[in-house]
Amino acid sequence: MARRVLLLLVLPTVVAAQNVQDGKDVYGPCAACHGANGEGGKGGEYPRIAGQPPAFTLFSLKQFQERKRKNLPMFPYTEPRELSERDMKDVAAYLATISLPTKVPEFKDSDSSLDRLLMMERVLVVPRVDGDVRKGKATYRKACAKCHGPTAMGRDEKRAPLLVGQYPDYLRRQFDAFKKGERGAEADDPMKGVLDPLSDQELTDVLAWLTSIQEDAQEKDSELTVP
Repeated sequence: MARRVLLLLVLPTVVAAQNVQDGKDVYGPCAACHGANGEGGKGGEYPRIAGQPPAFTLFSLKQFQERKRKNLPMFPYTEPRELSERDMKDVAAYLATISLPTKVPEFKDSDSSLDRLLMMERVLVVPRVDGDVRKGKATYRKACAKCHGPTAMGRDEKRAPLLVGQYPDYLRRQFDAFKKGERGAEADDPMKGVLDPLSDQELTDVLAWLTSIQEDAQEKDSELTVP
């Protein structure tokens, strides 16, 4: 109980204000594609949504619901009759509470086989991307850090998603979508035009840096040293 209270104290206000258990129930149908723990799957065909800032998840669901973001598989699940405003807030709050470790946990002798299996199912390590890590860090700091944070864990107040720990193939598709205007086309979208000046190689280098800091990025406010 004490651990749960502490968790709620450090999470964004919107999480504490919503019913996380109801959000877990709402999430049920989503697990078929996004995984039981929101870890995504199929190498990034379905993105990781666990640990995302709730404001970003809520914004994304509303975009799907209003058809401002095109994704046919998402449309049936975000119809107003299927997903109310309260449901969206609750599921966003629930997903924000899920932390996915990036390395194999240390098991205790008392852990059962089932316990160990469940713990291993939560481990998420995305593949490394080849590229210039130092250049990627510099590009990220210049173009992305203001909204996504110094370690790419996202910022709720900016409605910006975490990028570290996300599948690089998925991120690459989103980079392309932003550059083509398929996402972020609205005049008030903070991503509008941000990626236009960046070359494909610069974006690859950003992915190389993001996939190099997965373990260290769990410390959200730390300044990372690129090896």
